[in-house]
Amino acid sequence: MNKNTVKAFIVAIAMVCTSNLSSFATNTNDGTTASVKTKITQVNKSLSFNVWIENTGKKVMVVVLDADKNEIHHEYVSPKSEKFAKTFDFSNLSDGKYTIEVISSNVDVIDSKSFEIKTNQIVNRDIIVAIR
Repeated sequence: MNKNTVKAFIVAIAMVCTSNLSSFATNTNDGTTASVKTKITQVNKSLSFNVWIENTGKKVMVVVLDADKNEIHHEYVSPKSEKFAKTFDFSNLSDGKYTIEVISSNVDVIDSKSFEIKTNQIVNRDIIVAIR
């Protein structure tokens, strides 16, 4: 490999790594800024997602919404929690479009991930011929 190929490869890896971890600044009640790092990832092409939140500094909420913005689930993360990590299993949900959102206490969306559940059914039809 030449030097340019190696550099391009390193830059590409760095971009992928940083795109998976979103970092946002939010205002706290005392006017200072608290950093909230989040990551929402699908678990091995399954119907489960890992949600990771670090250094919240204030109350944060994880919300799951359907396509019509109806709340399916919500969960509060305490401002005292330095780290929050949970796997959400969506295998019991009906087919449709859903969104996982991490929301700050002033209702700003910090991070979100949309996904769709579709059931793929394989239909096998056999014919049995009676022999007389």
